[in-house]
Amino acid sequence: MSKQSKNIDEVLAENGAAAENCEIPGALPENVEVSRPNLGRPTVVSVRLSADEYARLQRAAEQANLPLSTLIRIWTLDRARVEAEGGAGSLAQRLARLERAVFQRSA
Repeated sequence: MSKQSKNIDEVLAENGAAAENCEIPGALPENVEVSRPNLGRPTVVSVRLSADEYARLQRAAEQANLPLSTLIRIWTLDRARVEAEGGAGSLAQRLARLERAVFQRSA
């Protein structure tokens, strides 16, 4: 079957498989182990951020020595877990609510 007679799905599947199996000699040092940790995460979520928001998140990711997408995934899933458990938020949020309550009573 020639490439011209294949349907687009077949061509894409073949090219995708070839790209996943591509090895470029000398491209990586021998001691580097190739991994594809996100193959089990096929869904991509797109989020619009302002330049300031992006910069803030990028700085936080750099401070944590994590890729930005990993930091966002960790924070998002942690927040979803807290919400699912009926949690009241982070320690800082709980402390802020406590301070407001205390200072409102004493005023």
